Amino acid sequence: MAHDAERADKEAPRKPWLLEYRSSNGFILATVCVAIFTVRVHHNDAPISISFYTGLLVLGAATILFGLAQTSWVLLVSRLLQGTSAAITYTVGLALLVDTVGRDNIGQWMGTALSSSSFGLIVSPLLGGVVYAKAGYMSVFGMAMGLIVVDILMRLCMIEKKHAAKYKPVSTANGFYGTFTNGSTLEHEHSNGSAQHNKPHHNSEHAPLLDNGDEEAPKKKSRMPTILVLLSMPRLLTAIYGIFVNVSILAAFDGVLPLYVKRLFHWNSLNAGLIFMCLAIPALTGPLVGKLSDKVGPRWIAVAGCSLTAPPLILLRLVDHNSAEQKILLCALLVCCGFTLILIVSPVAADLSAVVEEKEKTDPDAFGPGGAYAQAFALFNCAMAAATLFGPVAAGALIERHGWGALTAAMGIFAFSGAIPAFLYTGGWIFAKK
Repeated sequence: MAHDAERADKEAPRKPWLLEYRSSNGFILATVCVAIFTVRVHHNDAPISISFYTGLLVLGAATILFGLAQTSWVLLVSRLLQGTSAAITYTVGLALLVDTVGRDNIGQWMGTALSSSSFGLIVSPLLGGVVYAKAGYMSVFGMAMGLIVVDILMRLCMIEKKHAAKYKPVSTANGFYGTFTNGSTLEHEHSNGSAQHNKPHHNSEHAPLLDNGDEEAPKKKSRMPTILVLLSMPRLLTAIYGIFVNVSILAAFDGVLPLYVKRLFHWNSLNAGLIFMCLAIPALTGPLVGKLSDKVGPRWIAVAGCSLTAPPLILLRLVDHNSAEQKILLCALLVCCGFTLILIVSPVAADLSAVVEEKEKTDPDAFGPGGAYAQAFALFNCAMAAATLFGPVAAGALIERHGWGALTAAMGIFAFSGAIPAFLYTGGWIFAKK
């Protein structure tokens, strides 16, 4: 029996095909990006794998319902399902990303992931307009289902780091690889794991004996619910507000810009969709912005993003009549907005994970053994969802009641409002002692 047990211990589990590639940082990032991009494109038209597949199935059901909807209640149900899918994908995907790469390069990786979100949000009117104009209504949903197929194939191929560790040694120097478990807990368990086998289970230093000889059970420390702890942190709220500002502005463009250029320039759906390329192409610079944020810190990049977005937004009021010069001006200002808006996303998303990690280091019992990354990114996703509702509704109301000029002025002021909390709290309290 002892010989059989020893032989079983020596037998390594069968190594999955292409393990190194399927569990690499790049492939996990690509999978998260495709998932987020797919959710964004569809929006405008537990264990991580189970959660990802649940989001995928919900999204597929929503797409089918949306394409076949003949009544308003079916359309409403489909949109609710799309929102549910987005909540699952963003929360799980971004937490997985942090869990995989850790903090050292999180700005660059988060910038890449959220660039796919911004790109999907912006390019979806273009894709929808082109496909609808050339191939008809149902072809748009055929394209959407094609994205889901790509998404499901990548998710089937992806292997999480914690599972890859069963077949090969995985360093946790820059990552946690516990799937939503805090890094300090894992490091502690790793360093003390071998020692635990050699120690007796009863330790009189840490577990006092009762009168009958039994150990006294350790008392659990009462703590505030994790979600309330997160909401009490100004630095985390600053990150949430930053993404709310960013997505609100993009969603406002999505809601009012096609209608405005149709009315002003008499463009068709294809031309109105193409104008979004001016915002979409700058969104691809997210990885560069994230890398810069990792090097110089997130504060001044986030402040610059909010501050520099205001002038081109306000200057959009100058686009008020039909001429070639006005079309060029509109494109130039939208390109400027695209480059400045992307400065907001990467720093605030990276700072969101940083503030959770720092809180866990200073107060290991603040969130409990499971950590708080998933809940932090759930709040992040709530801010994005609220922004996609607030942006078009507020923009539509302003342009209908007060005109294009009032809308652009309000958007500029709103963008600048994000610079104030970013200056004070992004990267830590500005007046804190070093």
